[in-house]
Amino acid sequence: MDIDGFIRKQEATVNKYHRIYKILDFSIIALISFSLLKILNIDKLLFTYRTFELYADSTYGPEGIIPAGSLLLAAISIFIALFLTIAIHLRDKKVQIVPLIEKKFPPLNEKLRTANDNRNIHNIIVDELMSNVLEIASKVNSSELLEKKRFKTSMALLVASLMIFALVNVSDYRSDYTPEDYNELLENIPGISGKENATSPDESFTLEGSSGNGGEEDLMGEPAIIVVEGEEVDLSLPPGAGTGFTAGEEGEEQPPEFESSSAYEVGLMSSPAYYEQLPEGYESIIKEYFEEMAKN
Repeated sequence: MDIDGFIRKQEATVNKYHRIYKILDFSIIALISFSLLKILNIDKLLFTYRTFELYADSTYGPEGIIPAGSLLLAAISIFIALFLTIAIHLRDKKVQIVPLIEKKFPPLNEKLRTANDNRNIHNIIVDELMSNVLEIASKVNSSELLEKKRFKTSMALLVASLMIFALVNVSDYRSDYTPEDYNELLENIPGISGKENATSPDESFTLEGSSGNGGEEDLMGEPAIIVVEGEEVDLSLPPGAGTGFTAGEEGEEQPPEFESSSAYEVGLMSSPAYYEQLPEGYESIIKEYFEEMAKN
């Protein structure tokens, strides 16, 4: 083993430990997020929206033991954990492996750095230094590069989050918050439309095409009463009345009535296309033909 091989091996070990730290952080955040979302009944809130309400009673997995709400919360928890893990480790500095090795293994302090800088030089002094460094490096345990304090803290948090996750799912523990409570909370947030923007039944509605007072009609105002032949008649419109009529529509159209013409006696009429000018020699025959036709 040479100096380059030793450094690359330790660097690969450090990178592996860093991946373990990220996996632990991701798992802890995902478990805690799932537990909190379920305790706060976020799945029930989501099922009140039209996009998810069709899946409220759906189940998945072997024998349908996994409800759709759990899968939905799991997807949200994974997204939250992925986002936070990336944010936490985004500014991680690249590990300077040589100073880290010298810090973890004091016998290599200054020696490893010097040997690495002069690895392409060969003389008695450098060769002796290389031999001394490699002898110490052969006794180095790569596990010493693990940040034990950080690893133990992460493991403790992972165990705690697993216990909370199991408790919440086994006992189905939930808070008293309901979707109605969340909707009421959202309505009280400034800028979000709520009950204050709802239309009151006592408000006036504007009907397009109506005449008088700018086209506004108070459908819920005081009733209009007239007296017809001694009887009071209420002419006020109920809410929504008249909104389905179009201009010019007064009622159902009746088909026009027709009077049949009187029967008349059939008689003989001379054709205006008949002329007395007949071919010579055939006058008598043609006249007899038409006389016979008239008789019939």
